[in-house]
Amino acid sequence: MNGPQKDAEIVTYKIPRIEVYQLTDDEICRIEEVCGQVNQDFSFATTFLSFGIAFLLALLTATFSERLHTIFIIVVVICGIGFLYTGIPWWGQRKKVPDVVAKIRSRKTEPQAPPTT
Repeated sequence: MNGPQKDAEIVTYKIPRIEVYQLTDDEICRIEEVCGQVNQDFSFATTFLSFGIAFLLALLTATFSERLHTIFIIVVVICGIGFLYTGIPWWGQRKKVPDVVAKIRSRKTEPQAPPTT
């Protein structure tokens, strides 16, 4: 063994300014609810779109039996409906979180002096 190991040196730098915003419970709940739903809708919409395009390209470029052709058409239609079902709500709600955050930031007033002890 080489003897005692020296701890790593830790260097810290002062943050010039930290802004703190006070939130109501309702605002936190709205952010949580919208973020979860918007992210889920976006994930499903992109998945449906990807699968739909892949199956549509396969339909347009390959030759299939009649039965397989029908199955591919059904998959493309289902993916299109799924994309619309999840994409339209995502498109409508994608700006709700920035709106809530903008409302919170709009309450900004002159900085208050920190309490002295």
